[in-house]
Amino acid sequence: MEADFWHQRWQTSRIGFHRQQVNRQLNEYWPQLAVPAKSKVLVPLCGKSNDMHWLAEQGHEVVGFELSSLAVQDFFSTALLPAKQETIGPYQCWQAQKISLYQGDFFQAHQLNLRFNAAYDRAALIALPHSMRVQYVELLASLLNPGAVLLLVTVDYAPDQQQGPPFSVPEHAVKSLFEPYFTIEARNKMSEGPDNPKVASGELSYFDELCFVLVRKA
Repeated sequence: MEADFWHQRWQTSRIGFHRQQVNRQLNEYWPQLAVPAKSKVLVPLCGKSNDMHWLAEQGHEVVGFELSSLAVQDFFSTALLPAKQETIGPYQCWQAQKISLYQGDFFQAHQLNLRFNAAYDRAALIALPHSMRVQYVELLASLLNPGAVLLLVTVDYAPDQQQGPPFSVPEHAVKSLFEPYFTIEARNKMSEGPDNPKVASGELSYFDELCFVLVRKA
């Protein structure tokens, strides 16, 4: 999507993708990955997700990338965390305690020479249209060291029933995108059913949340 699309969504508070609760898949499956406590964890297209607080509470150094300055400001102000700011490369970096958020275009992240042994994606891949996904996966793979683990959460629904984000990224699409760089293990599928407003209203016939564990190949 164009940057203006996401800036407008934040400016008009059309952020239905934001969740107050920590993602259930993260809470259940991250501990099984045995990521060392002090590892740096990459969270691309992070918004103001409370999942980052949860990851920091596990002892990790969280490094998020977010396009919207409003999202970054809200993340720290809501948590009452005074953040230091500095310009690093093409980014404005906000840092408080164990969390660093780089405000700017994630697709310039290669300029920072950062490397990670773990990553978490709940809302990045599903925010991108098909035309941007290969570039996203290539960049993600370049930022992760061999053996690094990625917990990936996507959604699956009949794609002809919804044209905008979150986009449907079913298991076969995950395998097609990631297999050149990662081993892939499907962990769970959670069917929301009528608990999802669009399923309840009949706009979508089903809506599933999928969870995968990926390991960066050597």
